[in-house]
Order: sequence, then C-alpha cells, then structure tokens
Amino acid sequence: MRHGEGRMRWLTANEEYTGQWEKGIQNGFGTHSWFLKRIPNSQYPLRNEYIGEFVNGYRHGHGKFYYASGAIYEGEWVSNKKHGMGQLTFKNGRVYNGAFSNDHIVEFPNLEVEFLSHLDLSSESSPRSSISAEIIRKLDSSESISVLGSSIELNLSLLLSMYPEKDQAEEKKQVEYAVLRNITELRRIYCFYSSLGCDCSLDNTFLMTKLHFWRFLKDCKFHHHNITLADMDRVLSTNSDIPVEEIHSPFTTILLRTFLNYLLLLAYRIHHKEYQQFIQW
Repeated sequence: MRHGEGRMRWLTANEEYTGQWEKGIQNGFGTHSWFLKRIPNSQYPLRNEYIGEFVNGYRHGHGKFYYASGAIYEGEWVSNKKHGMGQLTFKNGRVYNGAFSNDHIVEFPNLEVEFLSHLDLSSESSPRSSISAEIIRKLDSSESISVLGSSIELNLSLLLSMYPEKDQAEEKKQVEYAVLRNITELRRIYCFYSSLGCDCSLDNTFLMTKLHFWRFLKDCKFHHHNITLADMDRVLSTNSDIPVEEIHSPFTTILLRTFLNYLLLLAYRIHHKEYQQFIQW
C-alpha cells in the first residue's frame, strides 16, 4: 500500500498527486493537480491545483486552490468543499475575504463561487440575486474599463496614492498603456523563467516561483541599483498580506498579474527619485 511520501500520476485522467499517503489514501500535506489540456504560452496554467491538507483522500483542513481561470481560493476546507474562513482572489486580482459554507460565499449562497466568471448573472430575477450579481460584477471586473481588459487588474493603489487625486486616473492609464505595449515580451519572459529547472508539464505551462523571480531580477541587474534581493522582497510585501515568515520563501508562486505588479513596484522604487528631480527642475 502507498504509505509515506510519494508521487502518483493518473495518465488517463490527467491527474497528479505529490505528497503524503497513509494506507493507500492521500493523508497529510500534498499537491493535487488536474490538468485540463495542453496549450503553449497561455497566461495561466490550464490546470486546477490544490496545495494543502488532505484527510482520507479529501481536501480537508487548510489549503490553497489555484483555478485554471486564474482565480485562487485560500482558506479552510471540509470534505472537498470550501467551508470556514477564506480568501477568494478573482481572475483579475480582486479579493473577497469572508466566510464560506458548503462551497459557497455565505452572503450569497446561491452563487457557485468557482464558476462566477462563467455565470450569466444578468438572468437572475430576484432582488437579492440582482444585488449579488452586481457585487460579483464589481469584484470580478466583468465591466472593467481597463485597457488591459478584465483578466488583468494592476494593483496600483499604493503608487497612485503618491500622486494628486486629479492626476491618478491619467497616471493609471499611462502605466496600463506601457504594460500593454510590452505585454507580449513580458509574457514570453514570464514563461521562460517559470520553466527553468522544472520537470515536463502535462499542460506545457508552469507557475513562476519566487526563486525564478530572483533569477530574473539578478539577470536584469536590479541589484545594481543600491537595493538587495532581500530589500526587494520587503518592498514587494508592503502592499500584500504575505506572512512575515514567508516574505523570503523561494517557493511562493507568482501569477502573471503578480509578476507585472512586482515589476511596477520595483521600477518605481528604483526610478522615482529621478522622476521627482525632473519635476522639480
């Protein structure tokens, strides 16, 4: 019987589990991936992946689920269902924190959380449902006017707060245009570095880790700007909820939208003094 640490790959079902086993069943901490299909150069790995605790083959305890759409749920699980306190990050980066019950957000029990981006919410007829739909639209940015579209939401609140309110909208738009002009190259860089040192992937895509990101920063000589890699980690953690003990963890995963946000934060950290001097001049 499978017992202890090991990896199991179901080739016909396109599933893989790496972690702890007990008497032939997934028990303890592990990673289970469900591969959807093979496609090169996609923004997100086309897989659903759970990293966390298992009890008797079920997702049970604390865990993090990466959806193929780019959404992420991190929190409590009971018998394969989201149950307890958790955080749901939508595909565009918006975040909902709160209670979940029987796989649903407690406030809106009629909405399937993991399929919010695919529901035709406008067809809901009851007042409660229409209110729920409106809130979900705002969270998921299905009505986003960003030039990058609804799939990528740049988190610029920390940087924009340093500018007068009347200039923030224009500054945000110019940053989005700059990213849009280089998005193809940025995607290529993300795909290249995220695959370094990795085994073959069943869906031909990889998730970047903090270790990959450090390699990218060193190759681009970011550390030549009087800032160490450790300092960069601390700068990037100021606008996030990363626990202190995980700020320098090499295994932290970074999605494309997070990669873009990190680049913007570091670029501002390195060049903002020159910009301020130019304004004063």
